[in-house]
This record gives sequence, C-alpha cells and structure tokens, in this order.
Amino acid sequence: MADDEDVVEEEAPVTDVRDIEIPIVAAAEVEERTLAPPKYEVRPGLGEKFQAANVKDIILTTMQEQLMGRQYRSDQAPRWAKVIANGIRQRVQELDMKRYKIIVQSTIIEMKGAGVKCGQRCIWDPETDDYVDDMYRNDTIFCYTTVYGVYMY
Repeated sequence: MADDEDVVEEEAPVTDVRDIEIPIVAAAEVEERTLAPPKYEVRPGLGEKFQAANVKDIILTTMQEQLMGRQYRSDQAPRWAKVIANGIRQRVQELDMKRYKIIVQSTIIEMKGAGVKCGQRCIWDPETDDYVDDMYRNDTIFCYTTVYGVYMY
C-alpha cells in the first residue's frame, strides 16, 4: 500500500555563508547610478492642451459633409449619427493631442417644430479637460454633436 511505503526526501546541499562573495561598490559608483527624475506628466505641456478651435472646425465640416442635401429618414438616422461620430473621432485623433481621451456624441432628430432641451454634467479637471459642441440643421434634420477631451493622468 502507498501508506506503508517510506518516503525519502532529498536534502538540499548547505552552503556556508562565509563562502559567498559580496562585491563591494565604491561610493563614487553609487552616485553615478542615481535615477533620472520620473517623466510622468500630471498636466499637459504648453501647447498640448485640448485644441477646441480645431475640433469645432472638424465637427462642423464632418456634419456638413454627411448631412448636406439629405432629408431626414428614421431608418438611416442612427447610421448617419455613427458615421459622423466615428469620422469626427478619427479626425480629432489625427490632431495628436497626447494623453487625451476623445469622446464623441452625435444626435440626429427630425425637425418638426418642437423644441429640444439637453443637459450634461461631468466631473473633471477644468484646467486640462474641455468640450466643444456644434449643431447642423436644414429643413428636416437637426444634428447636435459634442466632443469631450478628457486628459488621462
């Protein structure tokens, strides 16, 4: 039976601590190995903030390219909104604003004479984060797009 068998454990060879060589480092060598200061950026550098003016131009041109000359169609409006949002996001990312997360929201509704009220609330750092919005409208379409630029710490 397995319980009756004797188990033999091998012992690891014991080394004497006195036999281990420890290299001695001179004080001058230690000073040369000091680490460079960390390059973790908490705030965007000068000229690296969210480019609101450029983003606003991108929003307006993208909406005009997609919606000019079209009439509202309820079956096509969700697809148009996705195309607009994805196109804006790609163009804004090409601006190469480092460490910014770009969020795009686009809404398309039919113009029927009714009013629309929207609200938005965000918790962010007002020194680094920003948003830009713009709208496009024609006889049958109302499109409202917002782009958020949130700095990733």
